[in-house]
Amino acid sequence: MGAHCCGGLRGNRLEGDGVSSTCRPGGSKEEHRVPTELAVMTLNLQYFSSYPKDREAAKDRLAQVLIGPGAPDVICVQEGLSSRNVLDEVGFELCVCSAKEGVAESVHDMVYGDAPTLKACDPTMHSHLLCNQIYMRRGSVWKIIDRGAMQISRDLKLAGGGGRLTGKLAIRSMVWVRLQHSDCPDLSVFVLCAHITGGRFEDQYFVQQLAEERKLQLDKIISFFDNRPDAKGDDVGILVGDFNATSLYTPDGPMHGYYKASIASSDGVKSDAKGAGVTSEAGLEDLFKGYMISPFTAISQHGWTFAYDRQQVGYTSGFGHCIDHMAMNRSLQVSSTEVSYLTNQRFGGLPQDTHLPLTDHNAVKTVFVIKNHEQTQTSVFRTEYDFLQHLRRYKALVHISGFGCKQQYADPEEVVRDVAAQLFEGENSMDRVFGKGQWAACYGGDPLKEEEPDVAVLVDRLRTRYSMHLIAIQADKVEKEWGGVGKHVDAVYYYPTEYLEDGITVAWGGFVKERVVGTTRILLEVNPLSGVPLYWVAAGGGEITRDELQAAWQRRISILLIEARARHPQDPALPFGPCRQFWDSLTDFEEKIRGFRRLKS
Repeated sequence: MGAHCCGGLRGNRLEGDGVSSTCRPGGSKEEHRVPTELAVMTLNLQYFSSYPKDREAAKDRLAQVLIGPGAPDVICVQEGLSSRNVLDEVGFELCVCSAKEGVAESVHDMVYGDAPTLKACDPTMHSHLLCNQIYMRRGSVWKIIDRGAMQISRDLKLAGGGGRLTGKLAIRSMVWVRLQHSDCPDLSVFVLCAHITGGRFEDQYFVQQLAEERKLQLDKIISFFDNRPDAKGDDVGILVGDFNATSLYTPDGPMHGYYKASIASSDGVKSDAKGAGVTSEAGLEDLFKGYMISPFTAISQHGWTFAYDRQQVGYTSGFGHCIDHMAMNRSLQVSSTEVSYLTNQRFGGLPQDTHLPLTDHNAVKTVFVIKNHEQTQTSVFRTEYDFLQHLRRYKALVHISGFGCKQQYADPEEVVRDVAAQLFEGENSMDRVFGKGQWAACYGGDPLKEEEPDVAVLVDRLRTRYSMHLIAIQADKVEKEWGGVGKHVDAVYYYPTEYLEDGITVAWGGFVKERVVGTTRILLEVNPLSGVPLYWVAAGGGEITRDELQAAWQRRISILLIEARARHPQDPALPFGPCRQFWDSLTDFEEKIRGFRRLKS
């Protein structure tokens, strides 16, 4: 990470220069302008199964969420009922409804006649049509110029058995509106609302073509946008909805827990697996994993990215999962993401989030900055999923750290030569081992200032001279308040900004009470999830670099120290920084690539 220009963390105190106009992790200063914003909310109403019988109390709760400053422009509803409109009386007008467009089925059919589910729902609602809807706030400056609905599911036949029904796959639909704003007349915004096949009823059939079905539903939605009438290059697509899955599937994650508790033991699933020739438990779970993440795979293949993930919003369902998502056809700045708690968690004994649940989902509101497409070479990622997908394009990842803008390099050209010798030259260089262009480098996103030669100058010169792909990892505060990272990087991952206990001081990186925070946390805990080999290079650096080097070593990441003299050493007795003492103390190591040391297993 290097010593971040705004200071790093050690213990509970900030080190470095502090944040200032001359030394901050951001790009160029720009004149402040009020952006054109669009606030979009996703809201699953669970066919009013959990909705309070006290309608006035429910209306008051909706008003708390939907009326006042910051109210959404658009609300995308999943699992609404065509017969019931509770948003009208809090200032929202129904614009499009899949049931009214003839693309919907009854509550009874959508839950496959499941008796316990129907028992929890008002019997008079069983025959009512369950639908996707889009509402617009009255008085919004955004205007609707078109709207519609379409079926996105195929007419598949599901084989029953093992306690499951035999019958047709429930209809899934997408509703959409096309919006325009007077401040950006050269583009339209398409808001697309969908509820993808999946959930506890259909998950039991996952072996039966449903992974392909879920992917094809996303393909169909994005194809609709790609083939929109009167298309303009700057048009924006925002896909909103319930995907019935989290974006990451990990061995110890919530989706794995759900699989073990509710899917793996199903007699119907076992029967399907036998018929498909799946004989191992690992092979069956791999199929389930592919089924769950198939919508995200489709979105990624089309080049769309996500606006938020569990890091920003936590859980969105009452079962502890983040399953309500928003994706964009191009990278828009997300100025804010906010959760409105409309349900309580059903497991884990957690305290209540709300005294009056309205549904089994939380609502999520995201504010997008809408503007013409800027020509830039920098790819922007805001979620772990998109970031990890980008990393998986490469065979290896090299993190480069070193002196920040406070200490700087005494001879930056010497450091560039020494690092280049390890990465690009010789039989054991990264270029020789993994192939030129087949590995990427990352760093902490420090701003590039040639007059203050620090780690940003080092990585920029390496990138320029050797065509090294460079990724910055930086807090989203840098984008939202300071214009983002510099244009010298090829890609950037903006993670949710972390703060110290005072809630004010930014935890840019390093360690707080032995807990990794900020960029350091991403490097040590998120990057390894990609499965891509990680290498850690420290070219000089201060106490934070030393502590990160030690933490990487303890996690069996291959590390390399390249000595570099500081221009303004923090400790005159340590002109090369404190990393050498730690490096010299290492004894029990192996060298897979010459020069890099890794703790023996």
